[in-house]
Amino acid sequence: MELEKLTTDLQREYDACGIFSQIEKSGQPSYDTVRNGIDALRAMRHRAGYVKNEGDGCGLLLDIPRALWASRLESLGTSAKLVHEPGFWVGHFLLEKEVSQDPILRVLAHHGMEPVAVVVDQVDESVLGPLGKKVKPHFVQMAGCLPQRDDARVFAAFAEIDELQGVHVASLSHDQVVYKVVGNDETLYRFYKDLQNPLCRSAFVIAHTRYSTNTTTSFPRVQPFSCLGHNGEINTIARFYTESKMIGVPLRPDFSDSQMVDRTLCALVATRGWSLFEAAELLFPPIVHEIKSMSEELSDLYMFYRSLWGPFAQGPAGVMMRYGNAAVFSVDALGLRPMWQLESDTAYYFSSEQGIVPLELWTAEPKPLAPGEKVGVRWSETGVKLYAYDELQQEVLELARERFNFRGEHRNLHFAVPYGVSVNADVAHAKRDAKPLDVRMLAFGFRDDDLKLMDQEIQSGAEPIKSLGFDSPIGALSEEATLLSDYLHETVAVVTNPAIDREREIEHFSTRSVLGRRPSFDGLYQEAPRVEVQAPILLEGLPEAYGVEYDEIQNLAHRFGTVCYEDALAMLRTSPNGTAEILIHRRDGESVPEALERFSLEALEAVQAGANVIVLDDRLQFRRGPHIDPFLVVSAVHRALLRPAAKEKGEHLRRRTSVVLRSGGIRNLHDIMVALGLGADAVVPYHMWEYAAHKGGAHAIENLYKALTKGIEKVISTLGIHEVRGYERLFSAIGLANEVAEYLAIPNFCGSETAGLSFARMEELAQLRRSWYEAQDRKSVRPNRLFQLYPRIWKTAGSVADGELAYEEFVSKLEQFETDNPISIRHLLGFREDQEPAAGDVDTTIDGHAYPIVISSMSFGSQNETAYRAYAEAAYRMNIVCLNGEGGEIKDLLEKYPRNRGRQIASGRFGVNADLCNNAYVLEIKIGQGAKPGEGGHLPGSKVTAQVAAARNATQGVDLISPSNNHDIYSIEDLAQVIYELKEINPLAKVAVKVPVVPNIGTIAVGIAKAGADVITLSGFDGGTGAARAHAIRHVGLPMEIGVKLAHEALCEAGLRDYVELWADGGMKSGHDVMKAILLGANRVGFGTMAMVAIGCTACRACHKDTCHVGIATQMHDIAEAQAKGLKQFEPQDFDRAVAQLVRFFSEVGKHVEALTRKLGASRTQDLVGRSDLLVNLREDARLDTSWLLRVREEYVGQGCHVRYRTFEEAYGDVVQDVAAIGAATGTDGVVTAVGSRVTAIRAVPRALGTRLSGESIRARRRGEVGPVVHDGVAGAGFAAYHTEGMVSVAIGGAQDGVGKAAFGGKIVVLKGKCADGVWRGGSVGKGLAYGAARGLFIIQGNADARACIRLSGADVVIGGEIEAPVRADLSHIANRANIKGFAFEYMTGGRAVVLGDPGPWICSGMTGGRVYLRHDPEMGLDEQALRRRIAKGAKVALRVIDAKGRNDIAELLGAYQLELRRYGQHDEARRLQKLIDNPSLYFLMVEPAHEITDQDIATE
Repeated sequence: MELEKLTTDLQREYDACGIFSQIEKSGQPSYDTVRNGIDALRAMRHRAGYVKNEGDGCGLLLDIPRALWASRLESLGTSAKLVHEPGFWVGHFLLEKEVSQDPILRVLAHHGMEPVAVVVDQVDESVLGPLGKKVKPHFVQMAGCLPQRDDARVFAAFAEIDELQGVHVASLSHDQVVYKVVGNDETLYRFYKDLQNPLCRSAFVIAHTRYSTNTTTSFPRVQPFSCLGHNGEINTIARFYTESKMIGVPLRPDFSDSQMVDRTLCALVATRGWSLFEAAELLFPPIVHEIKSMSEELSDLYMFYRSLWGPFAQGPAGVMMRYGNAAVFSVDALGLRPMWQLESDTAYYFSSEQGIVPLELWTAEPKPLAPGEKVGVRWSETGVKLYAYDELQQEVLELARERFNFRGEHRNLHFAVPYGVSVNADVAHAKRDAKPLDVRMLAFGFRDDDLKLMDQEIQSGAEPIKSLGFDSPIGALSEEATLLSDYLHETVAVVTNPAIDREREIEHFSTRSVLGRRPSFDGLYQEAPRVEVQAPILLEGLPEAYGVEYDEIQNLAHRFGTVCYEDALAMLRTSPNGTAEILIHRRDGESVPEALERFSLEALEAVQAGANVIVLDDRLQFRRGPHIDPFLVVSAVHRALLRPAAKEKGEHLRRRTSVVLRSGGIRNLHDIMVALGLGADAVVPYHMWEYAAHKGGAHAIENLYKALTKGIEKVISTLGIHEVRGYERLFSAIGLANEVAEYLAIPNFCGSETAGLSFARMEELAQLRRSWYEAQDRKSVRPNRLFQLYPRIWKTAGSVADGELAYEEFVSKLEQFETDNPISIRHLLGFREDQEPAAGDVDTTIDGHAYPIVISSMSFGSQNETAYRAYAEAAYRMNIVCLNGEGGEIKDLLEKYPRNRGRQIASGRFGVNADLCNNAYVLEIKIGQGAKPGEGGHLPGSKVTAQVAAARNATQGVDLISPSNNHDIYSIEDLAQVIYELKEINPLAKVAVKVPVVPNIGTIAVGIAKAGADVITLSGFDGGTGAARAHAIRHVGLPMEIGVKLAHEALCEAGLRDYVELWADGGMKSGHDVMKAILLGANRVGFGTMAMVAIGCTACRACHKDTCHVGIATQMHDIAEAQAKGLKQFEPQDFDRAVAQLVRFFSEVGKHVEALTRKLGASRTQDLVGRSDLLVNLREDARLDTSWLLRVREEYVGQGCHVRYRTFEEAYGDVVQDVAAIGAATGTDGVVTAVGSRVTAIRAVPRALGTRLSGESIRARRRGEVGPVVHDGVAGAGFAAYHTEGMVSVAIGGAQDGVGKAAFGGKIVVLKGKCADGVWRGGSVGKGLAYGAARGLFIIQGNADARACIRLSGADVVIGGEIEAPVRADLSHIANRANIKGFAFEYMTGGRAVVLGDPGPWICSGMTGGRVYLRHDPEMGLDEQALRRRIAKGAKVALRVIDAKGRNDIAELLGAYQLELRRYGQHDEARRLQKLIDNPSLYFLMVEPAHEITDQDIATE
């Protein structure tokens, strides 16, 4: 299956894009449709990526241009009538240079498809840019005619030709053709002569423009593919690949995620005869929460589809699919990509942007597609039919009934399981090990910290929170007996797709697992016994000694809506061979590979004999034979079953069975994720259940189960995955020998043939485990305890800061610890001693700062005010950079340190506004930090003092929750937009992007650089934090060393290294760490925890509890407050002393860097960037292979040493827009230049209108004293972003995503515009309306896309879209018909909002302040029950009758709305509002927080 080629490819490209489609209502082909597609590509250039003015690629998917081919055939003496025959086909092939077309002809002949015409190179190669010319493929077109339409035959030929060396099939079809190019719209039009020919007519077009994370793109990577254009990323692509291959889809591991979906879609339709509607529903299924709201028939269908296939195409995805005369337009389940449906007299349009089709052409309201929504289209020569999602589902239901029997499948929806099932002796596990539990657990690898973690989970039912980061050895450096999972680090979503929020968007999450035999696509077998369980963790009966009866466990399982292990096996044992148990241990004298081979053969035999489930059980490890790692066994068995049942064909055996791992070696949440990721469908962690029962009986088991299932959701959420079934191999290893890594098919760092965990080492560890197993009790054995570094050094470092100890003594002590107990890769590295020291002065400066040192982001709120101010002042005095963290800025610091202050733009947007973004050296967009990547923070109300509230523009005492992702960055092109906006609000500041280190960080860094960033901050997993989940601190992300090396080399390879600085952080402690990072490729190095240590931190790891006795991580100010919290001692921070301590410590670090620079023979520190050849390996042991880190490619030497920051024009000059006049009129002319072209119906719209004006007014201290910005038409993304007081911004027609984000005053108005037919339409806005807006008034006349008013923190908002038809309570997918498309008012902390229509589903989750006034209209079905149904599960709010304040608020806000309507000529609409203003109590209910106090133990700031 070549899975490893997909999962270990670190250079794999990721991309995003703009997409557009047009369907002629007449069904008749037209050249205008083709030209509109090209114009749409031009209009969306800002969504594309560029390298040296050359676009990343774009293309068109069109009908076969039959008139053009008729003309061609006629000129060749062939009948033109052939083009109208049902069997007529056309192929477009791109051949690399020197590749002959003969093999293509042979394949076509083999399939009986001899072409009647072959046309070669109807192109103009001269228009290609450097990248395009490098490839310069031959473009070969072939056409032919079969006796009748035969999609299966055409697809078989397509797949076979695409396997030919040097050949890419752009399209081969009876219906459609694809034209694509490396370059932009202009390149595409000029390259293909067909596109310039008026005979090139089509009734349909998909246009796609690409933004790749790479700079070396190729024609085959460009979209559209043969039947789709995709904007987004499939996060679960490894699982999708596996599943597709298992049903015989011809995929290659080097395909992009979009290519894989395209090929699977084509295979379902062409070879299995499915309709496009059916295939789309199977591949992009509705979430379980929506299935529960469907009719019984539909829920039967979708629950059946979940077993037949599953949620394997998760992630942000706007998808346009077309096959034959049908198309489907789809948005992912969480609504993370934009797609608008528009209509004119002559056509339907679907587009990433609504403004692309001019307002005057509209004949219907523009509609954003809601999360999970699909729209279907079918057409013929006589016209077009549009299918709303509920109609499309009914079509699918009717067609699927003819194919499968799925009646009654909805039984799995609500887990109706019989009570009191007696356990069949055949499925009970006999012969338990009677050794004492503590001895068994030690032998299986449980450490002290695993037990402590479980103790906390047993007590609270939640994952524990810890502080300060990970300061223990990585798995490969551990002196303890490790398991395979200790070498594996989980990965997270970074930039190219967002993490999602498990707490606030819980409806979308599912930990369900399907156990048993899955239905056959091909009808190979009729019976498919299976059970769907609520979570992939199964409870089980316990030994009698624990006093917990089996029926107690059974009842507990039923209460959680699931079944016990024994019951699941009983249900699946439908024949004597229905369940199979493989006892996993090695036989005496058997090697690890031999044992793995034996288990694989046993599994194959079991499935062929009819096993619906295979249990891998290690309960007799040690008693029956030597230990073998359970995770290795799972991977080996899973991969052994990835083969067809029959030779070379048929569905794979793995679909016929489930794998359950019952293991005593599962110690924690990370182990569970590793088992699931390597192939287990479910786990039974029997030692964990026994430990819980021993500690607290059934209640303890319940709490542990709850903590673990929540933990699974949290882990997948950081990857942007909402269903655990999509999770596969989303981790990487550090320090596995190649022979072991090959079994796992995951990326592996610092391993080789001779270094890393080998099978031989595993066999040695098995002997150690055996000795532990044979001990009398745990106490007689050295405990499995982690070494921790901070407790051993904080006092010494503090003494240096106090001036009581020489810095050299601290470094000497630190070096000794790092030598004796290395915990990081860098501790194995030293400096070459053979360099001639540099003479004279050493220059340690960078961009005018004294040292390459940064005090990393620490927020006010998590930090005490005195400490927070001291960091900034110390950085100023030392002339280095200090960042503020995500807690906003103390007002008197806003203009104080313009050259030394960095400000963070993070997901919560606390205090982020035009003021904060100016007078700063750098603006840092935080995508994630190393210690808790993919997670937001939670500052409890007790820490939100008056000062903290002022800095964060929040309300004192109100909990502040930051989302797990930035809600304006769901893709790489979104990041480019946010960077663009920041450069508009402050062109003088550099923009940094902070990301955690993940395996593919190299390609991600290239994408970030292409997006216009000046700095990329790489945050290592071992970095500190105020607070994070214990699991995240230890198991998520990779070390800084790996990230810096990969990013530096990828940027060098891409030719971008000299445009960006690389910053690194993560557990840095001395000048040695700084220099090692620089030699690996960093320009500057960040310190966080050591800054705290310098001012007195004692590493007590309770930063999140607000009980810091040295006054750093607390909002306590004096001893009285401390005593009230139960502290016996408290020493508040003194500002002058703290500043002196910081200056003293970091000056010593700076001098240390200077000394090391001289020692290494350089007179300038920055000249050492990337010189890892000056590092040496200090140890010759075989635990890690660091040689790859020390290698330097000659052509990379010197890159990154002299960073030349790009000007605004250099960064954005290639994004050309047809909006120069608008730009000039409003003062927002970024780099918009006019393009000579015909007058077009499709056009670009201006972005970030008004933002530059806002920044200029702040810098000139005019505070928004500028005239109103009035835009006639739909405004582009970022309209009125960073708005400030005194400003007025108006868009007549609508606006795209991000309207008024971070607004701090003024008035933002988006109204309907008058269309050509005299009707007022539009006034709708895109995603993220008023994100983080703290002040100002928003008037939106139309509807809003998803996540309106997210993190609203004080602004006032009116959303005026109204319901036009009665609410349908009988249908699922409320958002499809709502006026707001889901997730409105998430994380709201203040402000007022009035919604005049249907507010949509999942509202007010995480809301802790402010008020939302909802329209109450029982006559239209919007009654109290309907409104309650729209409130999110994660919302802690109350729906109430409005009070006197509410009446005044509504009258005030609707009065302001009425005024704007009158001002712009809509007097009738203004009059309609009067009854609502006069009697608010009759027409509104209000939502406000229920004000619960947060438990300090769950705080994460």
